[in-house]
Amino acid sequence: MGGHFNVASEHTLSDLLTEGFKDVIIEVRLGLDIITSGRKRLYDVQRELTKDDFGIFKFEERISFIKDFEYDFVFCDFSPTDTLINRAALIFCDSLLIPINIGIDSIVGADRYIEVSRDIANKLKKPIDIFGVLINLYEKNTILSREIESVAREKWGPKVFKAMIRKNVSIGEARIKNQTIFEYAPRSNGSQDFETLTGEILNAR
Repeated sequence: MGGHFNVASEHTLSDLLTEGFKDVIIEVRLGLDIITSGRKRLYDVQRELTKDDFGIFKFEERISFIKDFEYDFVFCDFSPTDTLINRAALIFCDSLLIPINIGIDSIVGADRYIEVSRDIANKLKKPIDIFGVLINLYEKNTILSREIESVAREKWGPKVFKAMIRKNVSIGEARIKNQTIFEYAPRSNGSQDFETLTGEILNAR
C-alpha cells in the first residue's frame, strides 16, 4: 500500500510489532491513513510472534492503539496464504472482506481462509464474520467469469457483493501513477465499480 502511494515512513508495521514503535500512521489522502508493512522485515515479525505462547496475540495488543483514532473502518490487507502473521491479524479482525479473482483457485483459497478464520474464532470464542465476498477482474463476456460468479453466489449467497470490479486497465495504470482510480480515471469502469462497491459497503454497516 505504501508503494502504491509512493510514501514511506521511518517506522512500519514490522517495527510496531517487533519494537513497539507507534509513529507508523501516514496520512496519504484526506480521510485515508495507512500503515506500511515493512515487507523486508516480515521474517523478523514471524520470528517475534513465535517467541512464546503469547506471541500470536502481540499483533492485536500492539495495534489496538489505533482504536483511539475512531476510524470508521480499519482494513488489514494481507495475503491469502495461511501464515502466522495472518493468523495473528485475524485475532484483531472482526470480519472478512474477501476478494476473489476469476479462477477456481480463488474459490478454493477463499474457502481455506474462511476455515482458518472459523478455527481461530472457535478457539477464541469470538465472532469473525464474512462481511462480504468481492468478485474481481470480472469480464461479463467470458464463460469463466460467469461460471465463477455463479459458483460464488451459490456458495456464499448474499455475502457476495452485487458490485463487481470489472477488468480495467486504468486500475493498473493508476497504481503506476501513485494515484487512486478516482484521481487517475474518474470516468472509467474501475472508478464506477469501486464507487458502487463503496455505497454497498456503507449501506451494509
